Amino acid sequence: MQELKEFGLSDNEITIYLTLLKTGSSTANRIAQITGLKRSTTYDNLALLVNKGIVSTVMKDKVYFYESANPIKIVHLLEEKKERIEKIVPELLKLKESISEKTGVTYFEGKKGVLTVLNDILDEGKELWFYGSRTMALISLKHYPENFIQKRAEKGIKLSAILAEEDRNDPVYEDKKIFKLSQLRFIDKFNKIDTNVFIYSDRVAFMTSNENPVGIIIKNKEVLQQQKKIFQIIWKMSKK
Repeated sequence: MQELKEFGLSDNEITIYLTLLKTGSSTANRIAQITGLKRSTTYDNLALLVNKGIVSTVMKDKVYFYESANPIKIVHLLEEKKERIEKIVPELLKLKESISEKTGVTYFEGKKGVLTVLNDILDEGKELWFYGSRTMALISLKHYPENFIQKRAEKGIKLSAILAEEDRNDPVYEDKKIFKLSQLRFIDKFNKIDTNVFIYSDRVAFMTSNENPVGIIIKNKEVLQQQKKIFQIIWKMSKK
């Protein structure tokens, strides 16, 4: 399961954990037989799972038995991790701010990296100007743009967008709350365009739309002003 990998489990750990969920309390030997893993590998991974708090162990008649914790335990562990990370965020921010020389350019690659760009827009919470093709963005980011739009509406972030003509009948803008916060115009020259531009706060972000998307955030006054001018020119050329 990809979700368990994101929690930090290896393929072998996932195999053993899922096996324990199905079998209940089991010995390491039985788990090794069921999974086909080597005994040494099984023991090593069981120890890792015990340390992570999602497998427990008990001795019966001088034999160790292992049992998976309730899956909800994983949720609690993630919440604990989040709380610990949130405590050190102020210190991490100080370290980042202490750097004297800043390039003003941040580069992200891959779907997870590009999602950082969208989350940065939400974190800034400022008015957003956008031009590009939502249809093309959906190809690489699948369902995340819908979540992004919903979250943007929840935060009350206003949007002025120049979309591709192919986006005109997008049902997401039928949501009254989203539509109320959105000014939309359309231009057919953006159909199939594979790069989207986000102008917000004091920065500009570029995001490609392909199987291996790339995102770039530029924090620069000149670039920001230039992109705003470009947006205004295209805005006048586009249609309601």
